[in-house]
Amino acid sequence: MFVKRFILLFFCLVQIPEMYAQEIKNPDFFVMHYTDENGLPQNSIKAIVKGRGDFVWLGTEDGLVRFDGQKFYTFNKSIIPILSNRMDRFIPFIKTYNVKNKEFAALGERGEIIKIVAGGHVVVDSSVFKFNTENTPFIKGFKGKTDIIQSFPYRFPVPANRNPFLIPAGNNTYYVWFLDKVEFFIKNKKQSTVSGNFKEVFLIDSHPYARQQNGMFVNLGSGTFAENIHLEGDIFNDALFSDKRSDYKLFWNNISQKAYLYFNRRFYLLIRSKNNSLLRTSLILEDFDFDEFNISTSYYDEDLGYLFLGSYTNGLYVLRRKNFRTKRFEGKGRDNVFYAQKPVSYNAVLSSQGFLFDKNSNSRDIFNLPAFVEDDSRYYLAMNRDSTFWIGNSLSLNKMDKTGKEKLLTHKLAEKFKALYADNHDTLWIGGIRDVLLSYNTIDPKSVPTVLFRGSFGEISCMQRLSGPYLLLGTTKGLFKFSIRSKYLESIKGMEQANIRSLYYSNGETWVTTYGDGLFHLKEDKITKLPLDKNRFLATSHCIVEDKNGFFWITTNKGLFQVSKTDLLSFLDKKQQFVFYLYYDKRHGFETNEFNGGCQPCAITLADHTVSFPSMNGFVWFNPGKIKPELPDKNIYIDRIELEGNLINEKTEIEIPDDFRQLKISLVTPYFNNRNNLRIEYSFQNEGRKPVWLPVSNDFDIQIPNTSSGRHDLLIRKYNGFGINKFSVKTLKIYIRPAWYQTPAFRFLLTLFSIFLFWIILRLRTSYLIKKEREKNLFKQYHISQQIVAAINHDIQTPLHYISNSFTQIQNRLKKNNSSDDFISRMSEETVNTINYARSHTSNLLNYIKSQNSSSRDNLKIDEVLVYKIIEHSSQILSGTANYREIQIINLVSHDFKVKSDAQLLSVIVQNLLDNAVKLSLSTITISSVAEGDFRGIVISDTATGMPDEISKWLNSTYRSYDDWLRNYEYPNHKGLGLVIVKDLAILLNIRLSVENTNSGSVIRLMFADKINDSGIQAIPR
Repeated sequence: MFVKRFILLFFCLVQIPEMYAQEIKNPDFFVMHYTDENGLPQNSIKAIVKGRGDFVWLGTEDGLVRFDGQKFYTFNKSIIPILSNRMDRFIPFIKTYNVKNKEFAALGERGEIIKIVAGGHVVVDSSVFKFNTENTPFIKGFKGKTDIIQSFPYRFPVPANRNPFLIPAGNNTYYVWFLDKVEFFIKNKKQSTVSGNFKEVFLIDSHPYARQQNGMFVNLGSGTFAENIHLEGDIFNDALFSDKRSDYKLFWNNISQKAYLYFNRRFYLLIRSKNNSLLRTSLILEDFDFDEFNISTSYYDEDLGYLFLGSYTNGLYVLRRKNFRTKRFEGKGRDNVFYAQKPVSYNAVLSSQGFLFDKNSNSRDIFNLPAFVEDDSRYYLAMNRDSTFWIGNSLSLNKMDKTGKEKLLTHKLAEKFKALYADNHDTLWIGGIRDVLLSYNTIDPKSVPTVLFRGSFGEISCMQRLSGPYLLLGTTKGLFKFSIRSKYLESIKGMEQANIRSLYYSNGETWVTTYGDGLFHLKEDKITKLPLDKNRFLATSHCIVEDKNGFFWITTNKGLFQVSKTDLLSFLDKKQQFVFYLYYDKRHGFETNEFNGGCQPCAITLADHTVSFPSMNGFVWFNPGKIKPELPDKNIYIDRIELEGNLINEKTEIEIPDDFRQLKISLVTPYFNNRNNLRIEYSFQNEGRKPVWLPVSNDFDIQIPNTSSGRHDLLIRKYNGFGINKFSVKTLKIYIRPAWYQTPAFRFLLTLFSIFLFWIILRLRTSYLIKKEREKNLFKQYHISQQIVAAINHDIQTPLHYISNSFTQIQNRLKKNNSSDDFISRMSEETVNTINYARSHTSNLLNYIKSQNSSSRDNLKIDEVLVYKIIEHSSQILSGTANYREIQIINLVSHDFKVKSDAQLLSVIVQNLLDNAVKLSLSTITISSVAEGDFRGIVISDTATGMPDEISKWLNSTYRSYDDWLRNYEYPNHKGLGLVIVKDLAILLNIRLSVENTNSGSVIRLMFADKINDSGIQAIPR
């Protein structure tokens, strides 16, 4: 026992699925019994009441217990600051108690007041301790000590020397019950006094009544005397009761102000009349022995039909009134497995086995009619419009009178059949065992069953006549549409190989149930699959019945479902994504959750609107209009927030550390029906993001593992029942503190450190690359790539500009002369030359880029080159620009003059030098050749103003090698890239470059060695 209590105190919460509660048989109620073995902390229930938020509260010897219909939660001194776990009773919370708001508190053994507050929580209110004082604080001038009255019956006899009982009636009105009188107060003023030695004084809806010592009831409302009143109503149906008897027990709930009588194993509600002259008794429960179960307290929920009974020794009994009745044979070995049926008279049913069930009779009066067919015919029964019906087996088709007692007609068929369906056109449709459909005109006496169609559609399980000449066939191989006129059979796409159980046709729409594939909707040959319940019980659905209130009732192998037809249509119209199904199981009055299908009709509705469903254990009967759906429409609350097992207070936003391992949020909502009807989802996302909904566990706990820091939204929604998007929503904001390495200060310092580290690495890397420049020349490649961009922008832009100018002049000339002339021809030719000039420059740049690659430098193509061709080629490319500037290019190089070099790169050098000369010369450019011993040279003379001294000095400078040039190069203050390329390639090709300014312009010399060394490079002395 110590270990059990320790576990209860540690976890604080005991959760129990309904299936573990003990069941007690009762014809009118489904009785669930809870003890300390399946949820309660202890078995002594001293008080029961339904309070704020629709939770049921229990006072026990081991704490205050909250019951939400699914699980119990115990408030004891391990959770709240009280001295003892023993709850003495419930008392009205006088400060706020009134007729409409009956707030209350639990009174502990040591006098603590535990108030029930919103959300299913409690608080200890020390300010109420003064209520039990020598002077009652609510009644001015009242002297003496009072006790707040508790519910009846008392466990022990009331002592003769007791204190007066204070009875709050609400709205600042009070009654004080002395040993010999009852005084009435409004606010602080006494209004009246009624004398009498009463056995019990109680209120019904704030009106005072009493029971005298002889058992007679009196009305104290007059204020001056006790007026005798009588009982009436259901209690007089008990033959043992009379006005003279006083051996009934009065139960009174001091919070709800409801009174009850228990007599002869029956429990009655006392209802006051309008003039308070009598008390009417209404039977709630019968055949339940309060004495055997030691019942001590009660609470009846009239709206939901729940009766809560607390026992001093046996725990809690929860009784739910059954909404459904099961018609069956009570004898052992009787066949209660039913399928097809038909209505008989106003309120009776005839089964396909020949059993008659009357609504007003009990099982002893049900009689067995003579069996008229064999057992395997029980699945189909086709009723004509005159209530006669057809039934058959294998090869024999029988027509019975409307009572089923007389066989009117028999047909022997050549085809074995099973399915029968009579449409509203007086045609009987007969489904063969396999791949055959027969028809029969039921009003033509000469007609006989005739084979109408054969096809590979399998065994027919159900049929439905549509508007027009069409018949739907539900089979074991799918759904088919049959044209009666053309005898054409069409398979409905999307239903191939589905096992069809039933068809319901209404307003041009067909609703289809299947065995294993769920529900479907068919309209204009378009099939749509409908959503299932959360447990997928509807996957195996049998039958659909529509009531007059717009609800479908759907049977399955696991119970019965109610769904709004409007909701289904809204889903089909894509107005909502979720459909709410209300689930009913055997606690509502079935003998079994397994209903039957595969028959026709699969259900019937009687003339008084009673629906009859076949099941594996009797016919289930109910009137849909009399059933009030018990929807999960109460608020949802956050019950507890536990961080690493420690409770934290609920706020609009909670803050938790970054290193948490587990955060648990426990939810609670009052719902006393089946847990399957509770659908709760949550979404935990970064603040502002679109929610992603996940189901909450069956324990209604949300486990949040460690996640990223920042602000998060925990969204919780509960589906409240029928209708579009009916939710209860709860939001909790969670701020996860960032770790030290996630703070802004750390990120700022990290950024500074990263920048510094990057700078250090960059410096080291740059130094490393410079050292490795001889092998990879990465620095040079970076340098040249930057210059290439500038070159393309500078050297290509000029000729393009010239092209634009040339075409402008051409257009202007064309406006003056409609015919072409030499000028146009010449300008066109110059335009072509300019374009070639641009292309040549681009080619030279690419060749130069290639030369910067170390592998290309090692593979220079040094050979004898005809200089004259190179000069002519470059001159031709520059002719457009030269003609435009009226510059004459004179090539004096002999046709056979050769130098040893790389032809492509030498062409780049010559073209850049000529290009520069064309741009700066005033009249002529002369190119000539020289030969001096072992050296040969190219001389370019222009008529420009001469090169600046800085550039001349730079061009005339020499280097020991190309690598020396790469390490120590210096560029003059000059924007052009052409001379840089000339200088770079001259050093690469070992050409001696010299510049000399003269009076008439500049002279540039390119000197080549006449021999090639072993490395393939010309050797020219420096």
